[in-house]
Amino acid sequence: MERLRAVAGFGLAVISMGAIIWCTMAAEPVPPAAVPPSMLEGDSWNLPATRAEPGVERDREAFTEVTIAPASAADLAGVPEGRLDERRRQVKVTIVHRMLMDSTDSLAGTLRQGAEFPRGMRRFTDDGFGAVKVNGTVLAPASRLPPLLTTEDGRTTVRFTVTLLRQVRPEELMRVDFNAPTARPLLVVHRKVTLLPGEWTVLRAASIEPDREERQRLEFTVGVYPVSVTLAQGSYGFPDVREEDDFSWATALGVLTAVVLAALLLRALGGEWWQRTANRELAAGLALAVPVVLLPAVAEEFTLPAYVMLFGGLPLLALRHAVQVLPTGPQWTPRDALGATGVGVLLAVGMLSWSYRYGQLPGDTLLTGSGVAAVAAAGSAVVLSADLGVRIVVVRLAAFAAGSAIALLALALWGKALATQVYPPDSVRLLLAFCWALIPVAAVAVAIKQWTRGAAVVAVVVSLMVQGWPSEWLDAGSWSREVPGRVVPHIGELELTPAVRGVMGLLLLGFLLLVLRLRRLGSALDATRSSAAEATMIICLMVAYLAPQGSATLGDINVPLPMLSITALIAWVTARWLLTHPHPSVVEPGDQEEHRELIRSALHRRLLLASEQELYRAGRGRIGTGELSMEEFGRQRDGLDAALRRHGGHPETAFATAAGCSPWHNGVCGFVVSLLLSLPFLIVFGVPAGADLSSFVFEARSVIALPAFGFLFGYFYPRVRGTQPMTKALHLMAAALATELSGYLSALAEPDLGAMDKVQVVAIIVGKVALVSIGLGLYWEWRIMHLAGEPWARVRNVRSLRSLATPLLAIVIAAVTTAATSAAGQTVDRILRGDETSQQP
Repeated sequence: MERLRAVAGFGLAVISMGAIIWCTMAAEPVPPAAVPPSMLEGDSWNLPATRAEPGVERDREAFTEVTIAPASAADLAGVPEGRLDERRRQVKVTIVHRMLMDSTDSLAGTLRQGAEFPRGMRRFTDDGFGAVKVNGTVLAPASRLPPLLTTEDGRTTVRFTVTLLRQVRPEELMRVDFNAPTARPLLVVHRKVTLLPGEWTVLRAASIEPDREERQRLEFTVGVYPVSVTLAQGSYGFPDVREEDDFSWATALGVLTAVVLAALLLRALGGEWWQRTANRELAAGLALAVPVVLLPAVAEEFTLPAYVMLFGGLPLLALRHAVQVLPTGPQWTPRDALGATGVGVLLAVGMLSWSYRYGQLPGDTLLTGSGVAAVAAAGSAVVLSADLGVRIVVVRLAAFAAGSAIALLALALWGKALATQVYPPDSVRLLLAFCWALIPVAAVAVAIKQWTRGAAVVAVVVSLMVQGWPSEWLDAGSWSREVPGRVVPHIGELELTPAVRGVMGLLLLGFLLLVLRLRRLGSALDATRSSAAEATMIICLMVAYLAPQGSATLGDINVPLPMLSITALIAWVTARWLLTHPHPSVVEPGDQEEHRELIRSALHRRLLLASEQELYRAGRGRIGTGELSMEEFGRQRDGLDAALRRHGGHPETAFATAAGCSPWHNGVCGFVVSLLLSLPFLIVFGVPAGADLSSFVFEARSVIALPAFGFLFGYFYPRVRGTQPMTKALHLMAAALATELSGYLSALAEPDLGAMDKVQVVAIIVGKVALVSIGLGLYWEWRIMHLAGEPWARVRNVRSLRSLATPLLAIVIAAVTTAATSAAGQTVDRILRGDETSQQP
């Protein structure tokens, strides 16, 4: 009977595998999507003249004319003087969109109504004609003329005019991107584009087959796909070899920053970390893997090895290290396996739907094959596990087998589509994201010393967000067919390929691991004296200040200050200055009760000192009038002296302790309060944005940089200079202010920037740092009293003008900063936010 059951079970498994193989063999190659004419094998356009998308009027015609000319004085009249650079060239780009249609066309009637003007005009031109983007420094926002409609002989023409002002260096290339229309249904399928370069020369034309090509004119037809034209200034002579100074500040300070970070990292890991064999093997593996991953930056032919190492080698290395370090392996339950199977089935259904939609397999064949494969696999699992006698186990195995069969079929069809070079564009990126997710899963498991399903789920979700936001994953074009020449997101000149995003994700993961290390070290009260914790904290602070907001102005002047490094180095120096100081002997309370006793003793000592001061102040007059005898005065003085001697002669340090809380808890409190105090300044500095999670965090460093100082303040509060909360806060303000201002040195040294603009920049920066620091000091003073169960009024009496001086100063600083922010013009806004390298009209 057992042999018969084994034969039946393996026979059903063979049937399931046969159905998968049959579907794979029967699958037809998916026809490729429409590609730009220049990318086809032939020279012809290969597009029928009558081709039109559904819902597109065939008698519509679209024309775009782009004229590039030097900007005149009248064009630059509205540009702030501080933004203009005489060493650069100011360019005026005029874009004219024209559309011809029948006068009875419904679109013409809609345009005559003029709804949502002028707000809706940009959306209409960008979606209908395709957005036109021009690189270079933006001198002023795009300006638009009202649309002009004319009708003659039954044909209506609508004309849209957009003007852009850009500033470029003499040797800089200008790129004009013609994006694909995004309106659905399409207004037109083809557009006639005319480029009049003027003093510029067309250097490169991507995905373009010219209809007419002359020195001062380029005409071409473009379909529903993006194209670009790169131009060079015709009167500028490009040297064969660019001479550079023998000494480079950027290189020197960059190397110094790298050396400091490496030394701090070694100190943060400590000697015990290197004594473990698994850690030394991990370091050796990373030393071999990192150069391979970075090789494409030097030579593009090493791209494939870099992908294999980044998405294959490093995940395996991370998993191996986690298995060696952790005492036990992952304790996954059958429910976890079923959950993973369910996710796989959902992805498989998506792939099977793609196969049906694009004709890889007919619907009946797909349903029959997947059904047979799933049922046979489930039957095989039931037959082979029937002797277990536990129904729930048999049902789970059947579900797992059926889901695995569906997933295997989808994987086989995807592999065949991949072999024919026609596949869902984001499917490869999805596979790479799942492979890369093994790195954070293993890293977090090592950091928290255990495997957890919650951490694994979060790691997978974060890995998907590292490769793109949900809006990018769920874009309709991402799951259609691969189109050559597809636009890839950029950060400046950096193209965000999956490999680049993976590397940025590793940097983000490294920062997260440092924070987790601070959490682990900060669970003990004596962590404030740990050199490893101090080095880890300074690394995090330097990373937060690696590219400050003011660095975007670096290209505007010839000041040898590479902001990428100088601000991080200043953060290192100021942090060391803040923590390295001979401190008085502090008795750290072990719990809240000891903290309460220390605070009450300090309050009693303050009362005695105030009483002694009052005795000497009032005793002079009372002795002179005979109200107080010398014997009574001496008796009161001796009593106060005796009471003070019982408190000891050491300075008051009760307000300089960690208040019985762990350094991590104090650091989180300091970070949160500093973040809340600095959030209003997002109006000035701008809200961070990014194409994915890594780039968003990269941009958000300007938001967390100053709160990182607040975290340092809380984490190492007993070591910060001073013995009182406000004294420590003032020292923090000095350190943070020096670091923040160092990021704007180049802008403040710019000769074309007016004195008033410089004053406004400094006022806003000083106001932000002062408000956060003083607010944090006041909060810390209240928190210490609150933890001791004492009212705040015992140390800051609202009836005393001296006690109210600090809060009033914070209010005055907030008011002055608000006034400077309100008065800030476009020049100040450009300095604080940084120049945008491109802007679509």
